[in-house]
Amino acid sequence: MRLSRRSLLSAALIGVASPRPGGTPGPGAADWRALADGLEGTLDLPGSVSYEQARRLFSPRFDHILPPAIVHCASPADVVEAVRFAVRTGLPIVPRGGGHSYVGASTTTGGLVLDVRPMKGVGYDAPTSTATIGGGTSLLDVYTGLGAYNVSIPSGTCGSVGISGLTSGGGIGGAASAYGLTCDGVVAADVVTADGRYRTVDAAREPELFWALRGGGGGQFGVVTSWRIRTHPAGNTGTFQLTFGWTDAAAVATGWQNRIAVAPDNSWSSCQFTADRVGALSVRVAGFVLDSDAAAEVTAMTTAIGRSPVTTVIESKPHVQILRERAAGAARATHLIGSEIFRQSLPPAGITALLGVVQARAASRRPGLAKLKRMTGAPARVAADATAFPWHGAASMLQWLVEPPVADAASIADGYTWIDSGHRAVAPWSAGRYVNYLEPGPTDPVRYHGAHLERLRRVRAAADPSRVFRSACPI
Repeated sequence: MRLSRRSLLSAALIGVASPRPGGTPGPGAADWRALADGLEGTLDLPGSVSYEQARRLFSPRFDHILPPAIVHCASPADVVEAVRFAVRTGLPIVPRGGGHSYVGASTTTGGLVLDVRPMKGVGYDAPTSTATIGGGTSLLDVYTGLGAYNVSIPSGTCGSVGISGLTSGGGIGGAASAYGLTCDGVVAADVVTADGRYRTVDAAREPELFWALRGGGGGQFGVVTSWRIRTHPAGNTGTFQLTFGWTDAAAVATGWQNRIAVAPDNSWSSCQFTADRVGALSVRVAGFVLDSDAAAEVTAMTTAIGRSPVTTVIESKPHVQILRERAAGAARATHLIGSEIFRQSLPPAGITALLGVVQARAASRRPGLAKLKRMTGAPARVAADATAFPWHGAASMLQWLVEPPVADAASIADGYTWIDSGHRAVAPWSAGRYVNYLEPGPTDPVRYHGAHLERLRRVRAAADPSRVFRSACPI
């Protein structure tokens, strides 16, 4: 609903919704009323029932954060209106797509949240095999919308994640080996920049901004209202899941790495080592085989590992059905995330170090996992400077993950302490980190952007010289 009388009274009683940076007064009730009247979408201020729902992110860990205002942008014109209002009133801007940032990057205590989720929609142009996807569309809606045409895009598997955040940081998923990262498939984007201008950017029109939007991290260069992304055929997909005993963990890591170095592009897989809260350890290799049965890949993977799985599950279903099943039903939860980029296969010493981190977690009877994900195939053949994603050519990406049973301060600190121990253990082999798996700051942007950092800084300075947009990993 639109700005309510109760919200206006609340703003009037406190005089301002929030102080501006530096402690000067921010917008008052009349300012908020003028903004609301100019929107096709809606405005939420503290004090309304809708605000309580609107301010929450996917993770309950950030439920205590109270943004001064949330604009639900129903159109690019709303984004333009909100950006100009924020600049005029001195408020920083934090864009929100899916609200899944692991560090709460899409909320703030001192700025204007621009929620683009009302701008959702999926269109398909058969002659060019491209999809037009609204900036606020969730992955589940993307897959469902494109599934009607038997096509898809390479992307992630969590259905409530927003397309914009994922694409802005890269986008690694089950079709990556065949078709690249999500950002690799982008052919154009519509974006509102800090000067309140609505622009269409591509390889010919403002190529530097277009480059930065594809893998340079979300929330720093503008608010994307629409993406145009190449699609791929989506027929049947084979899936497989193999489990092994912990005594085979080193052999599994070695064999998995050897296999992904030569596996066909239509095969993508991950290799996961898990400690649970009762001290048990487990090993799992899981993956997809596009447009084919998975049996041959399972045979090849098992041969490379040189050990027989304890369990083997092989399935084949329509591609869109698999994606919908894996993307549906994600409940709000707290995830503590870290990452590593490995340019080459981990040597035996690196594997030993990685497994030792997981074993130490199991010994403490607390949950945690380390998951290697394939980066070979199509992503490795993309030129290093083709997009702002800095890790094309890497062999694998490692995800550290802790899902604490409760999101209290002690559990969060404990989880990140373990992730830090992982960073230290594999530091000799790690080239950097994945910007979509941000960790709490202060962060070193070189770790996330590598050799692209200085170019990104130049783009940021041109697109947002006053640093209107705020980011959890500023460049």
